[in-house]
Amino acid sequence: MDFHQSEILEFCAAPGLFAKEVIMDFIENVIKAYINCGKYMQAKLPLKSKTLQALSSIDPVVRGHSQAVIQLKELAIIIKHLVPTESDPSMEILRYNVDPNLANYEEGDDIVKWWAHVISLGKYPALTQVIRGALSIFHGPLVESSFSLMGDVIDKKMDKTVCRNIRAAEKKDKSFREKRIEERKKRQAEYGCRASCGSAERAKTTAQAEERQARLRHVAKQKNAARRKALEALVIARKKKKL
Repeated sequence: MDFHQSEILEFCAAPGLFAKEVIMDFIENVIKAYINCGKYMQAKLPLKSKTLQALSSIDPVVRGHSQAVIQLKELAIIIKHLVPTESDPSMEILRYNVDPNLANYEEGDDIVKWWAHVISLGKYPALTQVIRGALSIFHGPLVESSFSLMGDVIDKKMDKTVCRNIRAAEKKDKSFREKRIEERKKRQAEYGCRASCGSAERAKTTAQAEERQARLRHVAKQKNAARRKALEALVIARKKKKL
């Protein structure tokens, strides 16, 4: 049974029970515990994660809000590798956010079934790719249970092979990442990327532009020299005619 603070105080006022100060200290400690727990969760949980904020926009409850459009566009950027390059989900996101013909969604409904219905309409092909990618993220209690089930799939005979494959994959991934870092360093050195450069590509573009300008200046200089030489020859020829 739950007691309000006033009921607890009345209960404490009865003779032969705990003193009021003891109960008040207990209540104060409980409140502090809740506050400290909340602060700890705010500090440790990834509440400021842009990815989680973007993923929250697929909830049909927030449809119609301006932030839903912003976060859905951000989500489309995050998982742009799932969207065909020729497709642009931006306009579809705007239409989806104000579409009055979509089915109603109540708090607690199955979001997967709701989106399955929307996808079946075929009105938002590019947005469909974004939503499918978001809904296919492995999460929830099934993640933990799947690891438990792996114990039934992998027996002791397979442990060594699995570990060897994992180590090989890790080694290959590390080698691949190191190779990419080396290639990036080479590009930066080749194009003279300075600390102020946003990227090696920008440095490359800058270097090409400077080279093009230098080439144009050289050509212009040659043309001017040829023009002066021609004028001098013309002046000399006229002087000879006068003589």
